[in-house]
Amino acid sequence: MLDGLDNIGVSVVIVTFNGATRLKPTLEHLARQKNIDFDWEVLLIDNNSTDDTQAVATSVWNSNNPPCPLRIIKESRPGTMFARRSGIDNAKYRYLLFCDDDNWLPEHYVKFAFDKINHHDEIAAIGGCGELEFEENFNKPDWIEKYAPLFGSGAQGETDGDTTNFKGCLYTAGTMIDRVWLDKLYASGFESVLKGRDGKSLVAGEDTEFTAALKIIGGKLHYYSEMTFKHFMPAQRMTWNYLLRLSEGMGKGTYALRPYIYPDDKNLSKEYIITSGVILKYYLLSLLHGFKEGDDNAVVFHRFKGQLEAVKEAKSNNEKIRETIKRLRSNNEA
Repeated sequence: MLDGLDNIGVSVVIVTFNGATRLKPTLEHLARQKNIDFDWEVLLIDNNSTDDTQAVATSVWNSNNPPCPLRIIKESRPGTMFARRSGIDNAKYRYLLFCDDDNWLPEHYVKFAFDKINHHDEIAAIGGCGELEFEENFNKPDWIEKYAPLFGSGAQGETDGDTTNFKGCLYTAGTMIDRVWLDKLYASGFESVLKGRDGKSLVAGEDTEFTAALKIIGGKLHYYSEMTFKHFMPAQRMTWNYLLRLSEGMGKGTYALRPYIYPDDKNLSKEYIITSGVILKYYLLSLLHGFKEGDDNAVVFHRFKGQLEAVKEAKSNNEKIRETIKRLRSNNEA
């Protein structure tokens, strides 16, 4: 059983890898939170950084009249899921708020999220809306608005409130989670297949896996537009090549989690043939016409390329996920 479930308060978890250049505004925004009338803390999970992340974080926090304690925890296993699990295990309070090292939360954010989730035991997680924030004088590419969701932004519901059956998952950036539900999730036999980004791979989807599993055990997922925050994007990430890498990583990650959507779909051979055919089609298109920056075909091509890689690995992953889903369902039907 997780510790601290009876301690009503918020543990803000920041997972970072070599985040020395990103953490200053993130921590400054947290230090400016207002109207907090409950206990809280900030946990910085250093996911095997090789820069001076810890020294920078400590200096920034201490110079901003810190409103709560900052604790730094080293997690040597690479991958955001490992780091997030470290945050879950080390949190002091019942409610957990995931804040990426490039998320700038407005001054009302922590209080608003706490007020929404506290006293509503059916809510397992509550998410917000990321808005991309760019470097000063950065000339945004024409395609950025169209593909902004790939960078972890956008609304997560048609309206405020229950989004369990609309979106069915939440991205973890800016999401507050009730650790009582996490305790139930792990006690029910949840095992993660995806480890998340690790500084080398852009394969994503571990947040989808995480929150989709909460839904399976009966937890409600909520979204509120009032929880809008800035997601800072440095210029080096705002390139066409980076977007294509993102698309490929997301294609691989989301396909790996197909059993959460289609738990009885076992026809991997058919999927392999179909996906291979789509890849060939777009490859021929690229040879005939070439893929220029902003071309939707290039994004689709790379998404299916990632999906093809996932299909090759899907047999063992799918069996593991199906066993996990079976355990979650059976342990929560009793």
